[in-house]
Amino acid sequence: MYKAIFRVDGSHKLGMGDVVSCLNLALELKDFKVLFLSKYKEGIDKIKKFGYKAEKVPEDSNLDEEIEFIKKVNERFNPAIIITEQVRNDYGEFCKKLSKINRSLVIDFFGGIEVYNDILVNWDVLPENRVYKKRNSSTTYLFGPKYVLLKENVSYYHSLTKNISNKVKKILIAIGGTDVRNLTPRIIDALKEFNELELNVVIGGAYKNREEILKSLKRNKLSYNLLENQNDLSKYIYEMDLAISAGGLSAFQLVAIGTPFLGIGAAIWETKRLRKMQELGICKFIGDFKNFKKEDLHESFRYLFNNKKEREKMSLNGKKLVDGKGIERVSKIVREVVKNGNLTN
Repeated sequence: MYKAIFRVDGSHKLGMGDVVSCLNLALELKDFKVLFLSKYKEGIDKIKKFGYKAEKVPEDSNLDEEIEFIKKVNERFNPAIIITEQVRNDYGEFCKKLSKINRSLVIDFFGGIEVYNDILVNWDVLPENRVYKKRNSSTTYLFGPKYVLLKENVSYYHSLTKNISNKVKKILIAIGGTDVRNLTPRIIDALKEFNELELNVVIGGAYKNREEILKSLKRNKLSYNLLENQNDLSKYIYEMDLAISAGGLSAFQLVAIGTPFLGIGAAIWETKRLRKMQELGICKFIGDFKNFKKEDLHESFRYLFNNKKEREKMSLNGKKLVDGKGIERVSKIVREVVKNGNLTN
């Protein structure tokens, strides 16, 4: 049996998207024994919930100390590959040093770094963020949304015909795994006039605003279901008529399944991504966490609420862009690189 180390972090502040996409890949690599290395409690708890072992990386370690930690674990665990997905200022240098330890797969969304690793995955929609300094002629580059690391069964729901109802009834609110910007209560307040709807509100394991969300729902006398600590939203997404989402992994899940949505950027890179998605005709961009206005959401929501043709176009455009099979494509490349034994040095 092959082995793989995943180096990834998740927390209330960082969000949980990196952890979730790495978990999705780990689940697809069923023939691998997997070990996670992670810094923060929320991310480690999420990893362990899926039955994987996670060793804690010292939170106060600098780059060189962390690399030494990984080297020791690599010698002890003896993996065939190390996989990493992180947002950090020294990511380029980290990935370079990682390439000296073992075969490696890097997941990145920003570009601009030197690439010495065996595989680089960038599944974002922004072509300008896919520019790299290529330092290894044998690196395999996997670019674009066809490689987005969604759960295995997303491709099943993608294959089904997505019904776009004449009347919008079921709404999904999904602001990632943490909602660090406290957007969910503001979204609920913006929908208070639509009291005939059923709101399905996602509350992730690292949310710290659950009580505020409940107060907003009750204050506005809205019909609602709480989707708490869900490991897979695919079925719910398929059943929804319309969604309001941040611009992380959930947005790509909505796109693949064909559920039209309004997007709010919970981070700078999500804002750029959602603007591009709007340009591609697959979502309606409302604003980012800094300039988001409830009035704008209310107006855009009402427009889509009353416009079935626009919702149909969004659904079809999204399903053309993402088919949910990225996890299969990436795992296939991982197995090929491990089998061929192309160690990068």
